Amino acid sequence: MKTSLNINRPKGHNNEIAMKKTVIILSTVALLLATIRQVTKKQEAETNNILPTNTIETVISDINLDKKEHTEDTDSLILAEILTEALKIATQNINKETFFTKYEATLYDEYDVKVEISLDYHFTKDYSHLIIRRSNPNSVCIDIFFKNNGIFERVVSHEQWALTYVGDTIQDINGDGLKDFVVNWYGATGCCLKAFSNVYLLRPDKKSFSNEFEFINPTFSPKEKIIRGVCYGHPGETEMYKYKWNDEKIDTLEYVYYEKNKNGNKTGKIIISTNGPWENNNKVLKRLNYVPNEYTKIEGYWWFEGNIRVVKE
Repeated sequence: MKTSLNINRPKGHNNEIAMKKTVIILSTVALLLATIRQVTKKQEAETNNILPTNTIETVISDINLDKKEHTEDTDSLILAEILTEALKIATQNINKETFFTKYEATLYDEYDVKVEISLDYHFTKDYSHLIIRRSNPNSVCIDIFFKNNGIFERVVSHEQWALTYVGDTIQDINGDGLKDFVVNWYGATGCCLKAFSNVYLLRPDKKSFSNEFEFINPTFSPKEKIIRGVCYGHPGETEMYKYKWNDEKIDTLEYVYYEKNKNGNKTGKIIISTNGPWENNNKVLKRLNYVPNEYTKIEGYWWFEGNIRVVKE
């Protein structure tokens, strides 16, 4: 099914294209600066901070406000209009146990926006959630709503640059027995390994989700409630980390890296410390002759070792 929104090409369209190219260049530079940072975790989320929810009326109000403040951002406005239309379709089927449909909506005769509407018990058998996906050549937008007394309340809203989007999954990430929502993406710029996962934890109420957690090159171990991963840096020159879930917080357990002498050469020893070597409050916990076995099986360990993989065609 293909839906046309009958939105005419805006005046000054060529100028807008030029502006978009500039925005893409600036966004690329910003992403490069962001990925170079060694910090691989988000600030701790406040446990009592419930995400605001939005009904369809609130979404429409937000769109009208957005139109007044961002009249030049045509793509965003039309994507918001498409979300509103999708939400109306879902609301018409809100009394159903499950509902699924997909179609395409035309974005001012330039390209199509793929829309997918799925109402189901995605995360728990007790409550149903609505997932609306919108994707076009520029971005992938995913909104999750909770079905509550005849209305949909928005509990997650995620937008990902299409160039970096890898996929998303529904799985228990923190080992609490509840299925969480995870968006996987890969940095578009930078020299080094940069596979990211953005995690939204399903809360014990089985309705709402936590704030977003972002991890670089992670390997999740739900049974242990542990996250291990490889930091951003050149092969054989970067660190590994180990975090632990603490409800809606992340506790840093340790960092692992090669010891170096004053000349910057590796000594053959492995350092286990409380923080990364670049931090002032770093405290060495252990000095070993080997890398602990728990790290040797994580994704990206080969990058930590400095063994670059060559893929033969």
